[in-house]
Amino acid sequence: MILLIGAKKLWLKLQRRFLQYSAISLEQPQWLLMFTFSRIHLIRSLVVRFTKKPVKLDLGNKNSVFSDLDVDRVVKALKDRGLHLGITIPSNLLPDILDFAQAATYLGNGDLQFPFLLADRKTQEIKTNRSFRIGYNFDPASQCMAIRELAADPKLWEIAARYFDSQPMLASTQIWWTFANDAPAEGRAQGFYRFHYDLEDYACVKFMFYLTDVDLTGGPHVCVKGSHKKKKLSHQFSLLRERNDREIREYYGDDNVTTIYDRAGVGFVEDPFCFHKGILPQNSDRLILEFKFTLNNYGMIL
Repeated sequence: MILLIGAKKLWLKLQRRFLQYSAISLEQPQWLLMFTFSRIHLIRSLVVRFTKKPVKLDLGNKNSVFSDLDVDRVVKALKDRGLHLGITIPSNLLPDILDFAQAATYLGNGDLQFPFLLADRKTQEIKTNRSFRIGYNFDPASQCMAIRELAADPKLWEIAARYFDSQPMLASTQIWWTFANDAPAEGRAQGFYRFHYDLEDYACVKFMFYLTDVDLTGGPHVCVKGSHKKKKLSHQFSLLRERNDREIREYYGDDNVTTIYDRAGVGFVEDPFCFHKGILPQNSDRLILEFKFTLNNYGMIL
């Protein structure tokens, strides 16, 4: 019975993603290779080792805005646990980012057909007969100077470079709302709220900052520490990357399941090869700013 349920989930997922994966694979066959094989620890480490690029961080000798951030400590935490908490956006930049977030255009559920402004969200939901669980803006760094400054910060780049032991690239910036409503998550978003790991590249780190206060009912992010390097063999070789809470806690231990909540402006850096999930906000909308660093850029994969 369990095998039948797993097979049905896999088939439904493949149906949803087949056309997208096919189009991406035709344009970028290297992405298909990465997506197929980067789930295996040994292959990830071998590819990273044999494709190293010299690190050349030419950031104009600018000073980091994260003056108290200890790069050595962050890199060690990433290597050991896949997670480091408590990175704070400076108070002089946060208001500009919040102002931008209120005025920006978002895509309802990540769909290019459904752009909306926050003030018009309800109107657009009625007009399109859709309920927007999520609203994405996929390139805030090109629209907001404060976000652009964070994206160029030398400490963020140095952390990525030292974690990869290779030249990183900023693959994407994005900002997104998760709205507190009764609508079920649809399509790809369904998987965001179950434990899963991402296959963004052979090496990847994401800096994520809460832009709203997030408590236990406000949609916290949950990360399984250490699962980026101690993944169960069946979790590496399965085509399904999603796992239920019981299976995760039984194998990786309750002590490693970390629920992250904090005030607006505070963030964390994570290796998304760790198992992680979002929790749907219950009482208030949640806003997150993300910077993704990788070794290779495969473009925006929605």
